[in-house]
Order: sequence, then structure tokens, then C-alpha cells
Amino acid sequence: MSNDREGAYVLPPMDIVHHGAGSVSALESVLADLNCENALLITGTTLATKTELCDRVVAASNGRIKQVFHDTKAHVPRSKVLAAARMARDMGADAVVSFGGGSPNDTAKGVVIALSEGIMALDDFDRMRVIYEYPDKLEIPRLQGVPLPLIAIPTTLSAGEFTWFAGITDEDRQVKDLYIDRQITARAVILDSALTLQTPLWLWLSTGMRSVDHCIEAICSNQSHPYVDATCSYALKILDQGLRDSKADPANVAIRTELQIAAWLSICGLGNVSLGISHGIGHQLGARCGVPHGQTSCVMLHNVLDFNLSHTKDQQSQILNVMTQNGRSPKSAAEAVLQLVKDLNQPWRLRDVDVEEADFAGIAKDAMEDIIVSSNPRPVSGTEEIIELLKLSY
Repeated sequence: MSNDREGAYVLPPMDIVHHGAGSVSALESVLADLNCENALLITGTTLATKTELCDRVVAASNGRIKQVFHDTKAHVPRSKVLAAARMARDMGADAVVSFGGGSPNDTAKGVVIALSEGIMALDDFDRMRVIYEYPDKLEIPRLQGVPLPLIAIPTTLSAGEFTWFAGITDEDRQVKDLYIDRQITARAVILDSALTLQTPLWLWLSTGMRSVDHCIEAICSNQSHPYVDATCSYALKILDQGLRDSKADPANVAIRTELQIAAWLSICGLGNVSLGISHGIGHQLGARCGVPHGQTSCVMLHNVLDFNLSHTKDQQSQILNVMTQNGRSPKSAAEAVLQLVKDLNQPWRLRDVDVEEADFAGIAKDAMEDIIVSSNPRPVSGTEEIIELLKLSY
């Protein structure tokens, strides 16, 4: 190479990742290593009331989980974070354990923020949210207090437990705001594939598409990094075939473990690169229209690849090469992604997830206030371009 590539790679402040069926047995030792004896478990209502899985997690803590908060909600409304924080505060929690999908995980991150920063009312979240105004106003508040340790046990493949970002929805504005601080990263993650077997298959597969989205937008990033390219390319190869295999054999925990590891690899370096408009629009499809997190990627990613093609031809060629396997021969990266979505029986148009054209103006306005949209490889000049993309995706 003719040029020395200067740069840096920031590692997430995470102590350990346990993986494999049965690895929840490590929970007690993880909490003991952190000197935590009074933990709050944050999970979903279905996991807590309609399965025995929550009991298994509590039992694995050997008495170190003292209470359970399960009144979480999709897209993480501020009110639910505040209620969970109140429970943690009242019990004097010394750790937070999240169990479930992205909503319990981001709720737990929100609780960590709320306890650290003395957030007692809904409006108090305003002083901690990221504020972005097109084209260049950016404010990222930093935690001033000392956050409680967070341990994450995911049951889906969206992989947000590996990041130091959280999305929390302001119900009044119907906007999902970002909260960013390295200190809210989970200290430990436990990837126990046996605990995912009761995750609805549509949710398992669609959140796998969210990890595909992580891989592709990271590879296409205008701040690309060789380490991230490597992890995401490998993860994308596993996801492309593994999601199909998991659909065909849902009870296979070995396949599920490989997918969990691929989801981890898809996102572990995202603190080092910028993402793009698929994630940015996806945030607002969730907050404003209630579209499940993974399905936002199913309906947007293939269209975003076409939108960004003029600025990411080389990267999309690499993606196509990775996704051309086992006899499949798509002609473009967008076609490869769309075929995967269809093979997984996931929705691939906005109309399929009950988004209406009347929603487009609000989605576009909110997306332009999302910092991730500002880093899209093809610059986005205003709401008109986003509305046009939404029309193409409809």
C-alpha cells in the first residue's frame, strides 16, 4: 500500500461475553465479580408471565436478583423507563440485568442513565438526549454520575446490548431520541441460545435482519474501518445463510448460537463508524408508526442500498460477493437483501407494516433530526428526499 492508514479503534468497555446453550449459569459469577447482591431484572411481560424463562434467569443469579420489572413496552417510552428507575431506586439496586429483546435492554440502559443523573420526571430526559439540527448542530450530553453495572441477556438478534447507545421514545413528540455514553455499555453479555427458543420465529428472524442492516450500513459507512469491515463481512456471511437455516430448523440451538455470535460481530465495532438512513428512518418508523424494530430494516434496507448506490458502488460489490453463496446469484446487493427478506417471510414494503402515506411528512421531519441520517453515505439535503425514498419503499 502506498499510504499509511492512520486512525484508531475504540474498544467497548465490556468485561466478558459468555455464549452457548446453558451459559446463563454464569450469571451468578458475573454478579459476584461486580460485588452485586441486590440486582433488578428488567424484562418483558410475556417472558415474565407466560414462560418459565424469567424464573430460570432469577434462579441462575442464586438470590442476587431481588426484584423483577416487566412492564416494558416496544420502542421504550420514557414513562416505562421512569417507572423501572423508580423501582430500582426504591429497592436500592446495585445492578441492573436486562433479559429479552431491544426494548428491555434499552429500558435498562435508560434506568442506568436515570439513576446516574437523578432523572425523576419525564421532562428530565431532555437534558440527556442527543440534540441534532440539520446540518451541523450537535449536542451529546455526558453522564456526570456513576452508573450502575448493567448485565444483558438477549433473546433476539438486534444486538443493541453490545452498544453504548440507547433509543428512548418521547411519547409527546412521538420521536425516538438517542442517548449516547460509553458508561451505559453492558459490563457483561450472556448469549444463551437455549433461552431464545420461545422467541416468536418472526421476531427472531426479523431482528436478524436488523443485524444484517448493522453489517451493511457499517461496510458502506463513509467512516469505514478495516476491523469493522472484517467483523461485519464475516457476520453477514453467517447471517445470510444462518437465518435461512434457523427458519428451516427453529429448534437447532447450535445454529442459534452461531447467529447470536454473528449479531455480536455485526455491532461490536459500531462505535467506530457512522451508519446511515436505514437506521435513521427505522428509528422513526418505530416511534411514530409502531413498526417492530427488526421489520424496519426488512422494509427499508434494500431500498436504501439503491438510494446510496452512486456513493457506495465498491462497498456494495463487496456485500454482493459475500451474499452470493449456496447457488444464489443475485445481481445486486439490494436484490440479495430483498431475496433474504422474502425467504424469511418478512414484510418488504411499508404498506405491509401498516405505514400510511399520510405518515411520510412526519417521519421525514423526525428523521432529519436524527444524527444518523446526517452521516448517510449519500448526503440527504432535506425532507423531500426522505419522502421520495419512503414513496419508493411503499
